Amino acid sequence: MRSLFISCLLLPALFHTVAAQSDAPNATVGPIPGLNATDVQAALTFERANWANGSVEDESFYRAPLNSSILPAGTLLKVELYTNTSLYTLPPQTALSRILYQTRNLNGSLIPASAYILWPYSPRTQPDGSYPVVAWGHGTTGIFPECAPSHIKSLSYQFTAPFPLAIQGYVVVAPDYAGLGVSKTASGEPIIHQLYANEAAANDLFYAVEAAQSAFPKLSKEFVVVGHSQGGGAAWAAAERQAHTPVQGYLGAVSAAPLLNFIATLQLGAALLGRDAVFASVAPSIAGVARAITSVFPDFDVGSVLTPAGLQRLRILEQIQGCNAAASELFTTGMVSIARPDVLENGYANAYQNLTSTGGKEIAGPLLVLQGTADTLIPVNITTQYVHLTSGRCPESAIEYVIYEGAEHIPSMYTSQREWLGWIEDRFAGKKVAGGLRTAERRSVLPQTNYQADLNWFLESVTERFQAS
Repeated sequence: MRSLFISCLLLPALFHTVAAQSDAPNATVGPIPGLNATDVQAALTFERANWANGSVEDESFYRAPLNSSILPAGTLLKVELYTNTSLYTLPPQTALSRILYQTRNLNGSLIPASAYILWPYSPRTQPDGSYPVVAWGHGTTGIFPECAPSHIKSLSYQFTAPFPLAIQGYVVVAPDYAGLGVSKTASGEPIIHQLYANEAAANDLFYAVEAAQSAFPKLSKEFVVVGHSQGGGAAWAAAERQAHTPVQGYLGAVSAAPLLNFIATLQLGAALLGRDAVFASVAPSIAGVARAITSVFPDFDVGSVLTPAGLQRLRILEQIQGCNAAASELFTTGMVSIARPDVLENGYANAYQNLTSTGGKEIAGPLLVLQGTADTLIPVNITTQYVHLTSGRCPESAIEYVIYEGAEHIPSMYTSQREWLGWIEDRFAGKKVAGGLRTAERRSVLPQTNYQADLNWFLESVTERFQAS
C-alpha cells in the first residue's frame, strides 16, 4: 500500500532529512542525523519548480481581507478575474480565475479559503443560457498552504479530471480546501488543514460554488460535485450534507476511490499486509491526521500517536512547508518507525475519526461511486462495505456503484472517464435516477496485462524553443 499522501501526483522516489528556517518559503534542507538531506532537498526543489508564481506566502492574493472574519460562509472575499495562464501548464484555450471565499471547518468556525475556476473556451449552456458548473474535490496534495492546487502549474490533478471537464465544456470550481493556500485568518490565526475531515471538505465545495456564482452570475445555479480519493470522500460527504442542509441547484455527486474512514482503511490494510508495512506506507497521512486532530482537540498530544522520529519529521516538513514529494522522502524511506504501535487505539484519533467518517448515513440526490479492484490505497472491500451499509440503511437512496477490474487508484479516473462524464451530462439534462442500489462491473476488452497500469508522466512547462515548435 503506497502512501495516501503520494497517491495523487506522479512523484520521484526520493528521501531523508532536514532542518530549516521556520515557515520561510525559501527554507532549505540542513543536516539531520540518519537522513540524507540531499534527497529531501531534491524533493523540495521538485515541488517548488511546480509553483506557478512563487510561494503563497508571498502572494497577496492568498491574504484574507482584514474585515472578513465575521462574514457568512459562502461570501466572496476576493476575486482574481484573469489569472495569468502563461504561469500554468493548462490545455490550450482554457482560462483561469481564482477566488477567496468564506467557509466553515469541522468545528463550525468561519475561515477563509481559496479556489480556482477553470473556464472552457466554449462552455455548454443550460436552457436559461447559464454555464453548467462542476465542483471538483481533489485528492491529497499535502497539509500545508504551499500544497494548494490553485498555485500549482498543473492544478495538481491536470488530465485526471479538471482538464477533461473543462474541455467538455463545464466550468470547474475547485476549492483548495481550508488550510491549503490561505495560511491565516483575517485576524492572523494560523489555519490547520483538517485532513480527511470529509464534512469540512464538503463545506469547502458548497461554499466555493456559492462564492463563484456570486463572482460570475453567468454560472448556472445547478451543479454536480466530483471528487477522487480525499475528494471522493468529500463528494460523498456532499451527498450526506445535502440530506440535512439542502442547497438549491445540487444535482448529485461522483465519488471516485473515496477515502471514507481512515482508521478502517488502515485496519484492513494491516490485516492484509501487516501493520508495520501499512504504517510505513501511510506514515505521512498518519502525521497529517495527527496535526489535524489538534485543530479539534487542542489538548491532544501529537506525541501520543507519533514516535520522536515521527515528531521530528513532522516539524521539519512544517518548517520547509513540504507537500507530497517532501513528505514521501521524510516519512516513507528509511528504517524508522514514525507511528506508535497503538495509534489505531488512540482515543483522540478515534474521536476524530467518528467526527469525520463518511458512509452509512442518509444521502440526498444521486450518488455515483467508482472503484478499481487493484487500488491498494483504497481497497475495494472498504468502498463496497460502505456502499452496502449506506444502501441498507437508506434503501431509497439512488446509488450507482461501478467496479473496474484491474484499475489502480488514480487510473480509475481514466478508466471510468467516459462513464462519469456521461453521468454528469445526464444530470444537467434533467434525467432522473431511480432510487435503490445498482451495481456494475467493468472489464478491459484486452487482457489487463496489456494496459499501462499507472501514470508514468507529469506535466512540465516548455523551457526551450524546440519544445514549442
